[in-house]
Amino acid sequence: MEAKTKKHPLKRLIALEEHFTLPDLSARVIKYLTGLNGGVSPVSDTQRKLMQIVLPDDAISEIGARRLAYMDAAGISVQVLSYGPMSPQNLPDTVLAAELCAEANDRLSKLIAEHPTRFAGFALLPMSAPDKAAAELERAVRQLGFKGAMISGSMNGTFFDAPQFMPVFEKDADLGVPLFMHPAIISNKVVVDYYFKSDAWSDVAGTMFATAGYGWHADSGIALLRLILSGLFDKLPTLKIISGHWGELLPFYLNRLDDQQSKTLSLNQPISAYFKQNIYVCPSGFFNEHQLVYCANELGAGRILFACDYPFLQPTDGKAFLEKSPLSKEDKERIAYKNAEKLPLVHSA
Repeated sequence: MEAKTKKHPLKRLIALEEHFTLPDLSARVIKYLTGLNGGVSPVSDTQRKLMQIVLPDDAISEIGARRLAYMDAAGISVQVLSYGPMSPQNLPDTVLAAELCAEANDRLSKLIAEHPTRFAGFALLPMSAPDKAAAELERAVRQLGFKGAMISGSMNGTFFDAPQFMPVFEKDADLGVPLFMHPAIISNKVVVDYYFKSDAWSDVAGTMFATAGYGWHADSGIALLRLILSGLFDKLPTLKIISGHWGELLPFYLNRLDDQQSKTLSLNQPISAYFKQNIYVCPSGFFNEHQLVYCANELGAGRILFACDYPFLQPTDGKAFLEKSPLSKEDKERIAYKNAEKLPLVHSA
């Protein structure tokens, strides 16, 4: 860090928590889940109202001129694309889940090929069938050229530290690519008690509270912490995990976790050590200088990547945020693009 803030122009900016969907494929997911639920749609009226607030148009399904125009305005060189809402990741019909995930990856690969210098991809995996997910990860990386995968939330309430998911992590470590752990809808076991039992706010406010307002991030932080507590990184020391929204709160609690939780465990290292060796964080559009500086001091700039969370957030000031930050020129470059190139999430320019 530099004693005095100085603006350093950045030649490149790589954003890697950027979403897309395929409307017809998501419609097939909704149709299947509606049939499974006795004709009741998995998307409630309250969820629809919330989506109209956070995503009022079809930007998520467009991968072309409109998205590129946004990227140009924001100074973003490359987006690493990942599937958004209504994905087939957790479908209980494992054959259908594998089929739709493979189709989504194939179609994304073709879309990337139309703009190969502007887009890269994270694979979508059928986590309801871990062996199939591991095979699809390998296919997506080796045949389609994807740079890793994104897994969201939990498997219908079962966190990914459960033993049945080990084949996915083993394959990922073998391939040497990162897994992005992204928030998703929280298990009904906790949603009602934690986020809705109050007359003080509306169902729409409760849904936001349980999702992007706060609940997603607490839940995703717990999911990531469970991976550490399970000893996964002792078994797979080269495994790389990316966590959005500044590590889903965890970097701000590492001292507490080391002081209290670590002494109850038989891990090879303190909890903070795994965070600094195996985990990367990104802002996901939370462009707060205090959080940036804290994470750079606590984790090191080499553990920070850049992300906007497009199209849910569409900031155009991310590049200026980094350029004007009090970090050194070298640290700004690491966060903007060098860390992503080193992983490698994209090819070097």
